[in-house]
Amino acid sequence: MTAFPPDPRSECCGVDSRVGNKIVGGNATTVDQYPWLVIIEYVKQGVTKLLCGGALISGRYVLTAGHCVAGQVLTIGTPRRVRLGEYDIAHDGKDCAPVEAGGEDCTDGVIKVNIESIHPHPQYNPASALKRNDIALIRLAQTAPFTDFIRPICLPTKDLTLPQNRPINFTLFAAGWGAVSTRQSYSAVKLHVDLPFVSQEQCQPVYSLPGRSITLWNAQLCAGGQPGKDSCKGDSGGPLMYENGRTYEVTGVVSFGPIPCGMDGVPGVYSKVYEYLDWIRSTIVP
Repeated sequence: MTAFPPDPRSECCGVDSRVGNKIVGGNATTVDQYPWLVIIEYVKQGVTKLLCGGALISGRYVLTAGHCVAGQVLTIGTPRRVRLGEYDIAHDGKDCAPVEAGGEDCTDGVIKVNIESIHPHPQYNPASALKRNDIALIRLAQTAPFTDFIRPICLPTKDLTLPQNRPINFTLFAAGWGAVSTRQSYSAVKLHVDLPFVSQEQCQPVYSLPGRSITLWNAQLCAGGQPGKDSCKGDSGGPLMYENGRTYEVTGVVSFGPIPCGMDGVPGVYSKVYEYLDWIRSTIVP
């Protein structure tokens, strides 16, 4: 894998090797599902914390949220390492899970890679309530290996939120360890949840209510809003994904949502990756 994101048409990205286990609200995934999911390790006074997720988009770069690398989070810890090929955060060795055909499937064990540099979007302002441009890139200190359990997700090829591009029954997926869940502690194993796309016209009124009053803009998208299903089953900074035929692409990055999360009628808000492709490509260096 190189530092540059693969061409989505090449099937060198967005392919996971699982077969036939689809999503249900907040279910455990299989060990090789979503192999681009990463967890960011933060360190403060020698203590390591897991506070955000992200998505591997090339051999050297992870896509995450701006609020995961700038602002208040830095008072809790400094992003130091990224965990690749993780399934069960309770231990570092090989993770195994039973498969439908019988027997079990095991990962190679987690790989921890140091962070070389952090690149929040230049227009991201951690102090702003609007949370615009809440997107960032992390450059890894070494190239990630390409395995069944570690591989990049594709960048989007078109803006699926436009009515003319929108798939019928447009459904997106969030996944992760739920490190920012408001009610219970995060899950030890990777979870995923399906989330319906919600248009700006439907989403804006919900965020215009007193106490929320956030004006959404074209580089944000909404998804979810069904009770008990939300990306607090995923992670802050983690990917909102669309399954485009055989490959997954990263449509959004988890930005913010209602507290407590998973409230009926209140979708989560995501940074729309398509609007940032030029910035992503211009920020990446070999």
